[in-house]
Amino acid sequence: MKRRRFLVGVGSSLLGDAALANSPQVEVDGTVFEAWHEEGRLTSRFTAPTRGWIAVGFNNQRRLKGTRFVIGAMRDGGFYAEEHIAVVPDHPRVQDLGLQSAVERVSGAASGNQTTMQFSLPHLFADSENPTLLSGTSSYLMLAWSHETDFGHHSAWRKHFLIEL
Repeated sequence: MKRRRFLVGVGSSLLGDAALANSPQVEVDGTVFEAWHEEGRLTSRFTAPTRGWIAVGFNNQRRLKGTRFVIGAMRDGGFYAEEHIAVVPDHPRVQDLGLQSAVERVSGAASGNQTTMQFSLPHLFADSENPTLLSGTSSYLMLAWSHETDFGHHSAWRKHFLIEL
Protein backbone atom coordinates (compact mmCIF):
# COMPACT_ATOMS: atom_id res chain seq x y z
CA MET A 1 0.00 0.00 0.00
CA LYS A 2 1.22 3.47 -0.83
CA ARG A 3 -0.12 6.35 1.22
CA ARG A 4 0.71 9.84 0.08
CA ARG A 5 0.01 13.16 1.72
CA PHE A 6 -0.10 14.98 -1.62
CA LEU A 7 -1.74 14.83 -5.03
CA VAL A 8 0.02 15.27 -8.32
CA GLY A 9 -0.87 15.99 -11.91
CA VAL A 10 -4.00 17.76 -13.07
CA GLY A 11 -5.41 17.90 -9.54
CA SER A 12 -2.86 20.40 -8.33
CA SER A 13 -3.48 22.74 -11.23
CA LEU A 14 -7.24 22.68 -10.62
CA LEU A 15 -7.20 22.92 -6.84
CA GLY A 16 -4.08 24.90 -6.10
CA ASP A 17 -1.09 23.68 -4.13
CA ALA A 18 -2.37 25.02 -0.78
CA ALA A 19 -5.55 22.94 -0.98
CA LEU A 20 -3.53 19.79 -1.66
CA ALA A 21 -0.73 20.14 0.87
CA ASN A 22 -2.59 18.16 3.56
CA SER A 23 -4.75 15.97 1.35
CA PRO A 24 -4.77 12.20 1.83
CA GLN A 25 -4.30 9.76 -1.00
CA VAL A 26 -4.42 5.97 -0.72
CA GLU A 27 -3.43 3.60 -3.51
CA VAL A 28 -3.91 -0.13 -2.91
CA ASP A 29 -4.94 -3.22 -4.93
CA GLY A 30 -5.71 -1.22 -8.09
CA THR A 31 -7.83 1.38 -6.25
CA VAL A 32 -7.09 5.07 -5.81
CA PHE A 33 -8.67 7.33 -3.18
CA GLU A 34 -7.95 11.04 -2.90
CA ALA A 35 -9.58 13.83 -0.96
CA TRP A 36 -9.30 17.57 -0.44
CA HIS A 37 -11.01 20.30 1.56
CA GLU A 38 -13.02 23.11 0.01
CA GLU A 39 -15.80 25.40 1.27
CA GLY A 40 -16.35 23.59 4.60
CA ARG A 41 -16.57 20.19 2.93
CA LEU A 42 -14.38 17.19 2.22
CA THR A 43 -14.45 16.25 -1.45
CA SER A 44 -13.42 12.69 -2.28
CA ARG A 45 -12.70 10.76 -5.45
CA PHE A 46 -12.45 6.97 -5.57
CA THR A 47 -11.56 4.76 -8.52
CA ALA A 48 -11.82 0.97 -8.32
CA PRO A 49 -11.26 -1.91 -10.77
CA THR A 50 -14.92 -2.85 -11.25
CA ARG A 51 -18.04 -2.05 -13.25
CA GLY A 52 -20.11 -2.74 -10.09
CA TRP A 53 -20.80 -0.48 -7.12
CA ILE A 54 -18.08 1.38 -5.25
CA ALA A 55 -18.23 2.88 -1.77
CA VAL A 56 -16.29 5.31 0.43
CA GLY A 57 -17.01 5.73 4.12
CA PHE A 58 -15.73 7.45 7.23
CA ASN A 59 -15.92 6.63 10.94
CA ASN A 60 -14.40 8.14 14.09
CA GLN A 61 -13.90 4.61 15.45
CA ARG A 62 -12.03 1.57 14.10
CA ARG A 63 -15.04 -0.51 13.17
CA LEU A 64 -17.61 -0.96 10.42
CA LYS A 65 -20.59 -0.19 12.65
CA GLY A 66 -21.38 3.52 12.47
CA THR A 67 -19.47 4.09 9.23
CA ARG A 68 -21.23 6.74 7.16
CA PHE A 69 -20.63 5.97 3.49
CA VAL A 70 -21.53 6.91 -0.05
CA ILE A 71 -22.19 4.05 -2.47
CA GLY A 72 -22.61 4.52 -6.19
CA ALA A 73 -22.84 2.67 -9.50
CA MET A 74 -23.71 3.13 -13.14
CA ARG A 75 -27.42 2.43 -13.70
CA ASP A 76 -29.66 2.98 -16.71
CA GLY A 77 -27.00 5.00 -18.54
CA GLY A 78 -26.24 7.35 -15.63
CA PHE A 79 -24.49 7.37 -12.27
CA TYR A 80 -26.60 6.76 -9.17
CA ALA A 81 -25.44 7.17 -5.53
CA GLU A 82 -26.88 6.97 -2.01
CA GLU A 83 -25.65 7.78 1.49
CA HIS A 84 -25.81 4.94 4.04
CA ILE A 85 -24.80 4.13 7.61
CA ALA A 86 -23.54 0.69 8.62
CA VAL A 87 -25.65 -0.50 11.56
CA VAL A 88 -24.44 -4.09 11.03
CA PRO A 89 -25.55 -6.41 9.70
CA ASP A 90 -27.63 -3.96 7.64
CA HIS A 91 -26.53 -0.75 5.94
CA PRO A 92 -29.67 1.40 5.53
CA ARG A 93 -29.90 4.70 3.71
CA VAL A 94 -29.56 7.66 6.07
CA GLN A 95 -33.14 8.74 5.26
CA ASP A 96 -34.41 5.33 6.47
CA LEU A 97 -32.83 6.14 9.85
CA GLY A 98 -34.61 9.50 10.03
CA LEU A 99 -31.47 11.44 9.09
CA GLN A 100 -30.92 13.86 6.25
CA SER A 101 -28.56 13.01 3.40
CA ALA A 102 -25.53 15.34 3.45
CA VAL A 103 -23.80 14.15 0.28
CA GLU A 104 -23.49 16.75 -2.49
CA ARG A 105 -21.80 17.18 -5.87
CA VAL A 106 -22.00 13.50 -6.72
CA SER A 107 -20.70 12.37 -10.08
CA GLY A 108 -19.39 9.15 -11.48
CA ALA A 109 -18.41 7.28 -14.59
CA ALA A 110 -17.24 3.89 -15.79
CA SER A 111 -14.64 3.24 -18.42
CA GLY A 112 -13.12 -0.09 -19.33
CA ASN A 113 -13.05 -2.12 -16.13
CA GLN A 114 -12.99 0.89 -13.77
CA THR A 115 -15.60 2.97 -11.99
CA THR A 116 -14.91 6.40 -10.50
CA MET A 117 -17.08 8.34 -8.06
CA GLN A 118 -16.62 11.87 -6.73
CA PHE A 119 -18.69 13.54 -3.99
CA SER A 120 -18.49 15.92 -1.05
CA LEU A 121 -19.55 15.63 2.58
CA PRO A 122 -19.63 18.37 5.24
CA HIS A 123 -16.78 18.64 7.72
CA LEU A 124 -19.38 18.29 10.51
CA PHE A 125 -22.76 16.57 10.22
CA ALA A 126 -25.79 18.37 11.67
CA ASP A 127 -27.40 15.09 12.77
CA SER A 128 -24.41 13.22 14.17
CA GLU A 129 -20.98 13.61 15.77
CA ASN A 130 -19.70 10.76 13.61
CA PRO A 131 -17.79 11.18 11.43
CA THR A 132 -15.77 14.36 11.88
CA LEU A 133 -14.13 15.33 8.59
CA LEU A 134 -12.33 18.52 9.62
CA SER A 135 -8.90 19.22 8.15
CA GLY A 136 -6.15 17.85 10.39
CA THR A 137 -8.34 15.25 12.13
CA SER A 138 -7.90 11.49 11.89
CA SER A 139 -10.63 9.29 10.48
CA TYR A 140 -11.07 5.63 9.64
CA LEU A 141 -11.57 5.40 5.89
CA MET A 142 -13.53 2.50 4.40
CA LEU A 143 -13.10 1.70 0.72
CA ALA A 144 -15.12 -1.07 -0.91
CA TRP A 145 -16.32 -2.35 -4.26
CA SER A 146 -18.47 -5.11 -5.72
CA HIS A 147 -18.77 -6.89 -9.03
CA GLU A 148 -22.51 -6.09 -9.01
CA THR A 149 -24.35 -2.77 -9.34
CA ASP A 150 -27.08 -3.88 -6.89
CA PHE A 151 -26.34 -2.13 -3.58
CA GLY A 152 -27.69 -5.16 -1.69
CA HIS A 153 -24.86 -7.31 -3.06
CA HIS A 154 -21.91 -7.89 -0.74
CA SER A 155 -18.52 -6.36 -1.41
CA ALA A 156 -15.90 -8.35 -3.28
CA TRP A 157 -13.21 -6.12 -1.73
CA ARG A 158 -13.21 -3.91 1.39
CA LYS A 159 -10.39 -2.33 3.37
CA HIS A 160 -10.12 0.17 6.24
CA PHE A 161 -7.37 2.73 6.78
CA LEU A 162 -6.57 5.30 9.44
CA ILE A 163 -5.94 8.55 7.57
CA GLU A 164 -5.31 12.17 8.47
CA LEU A 165 -7.65 14.56 6.76
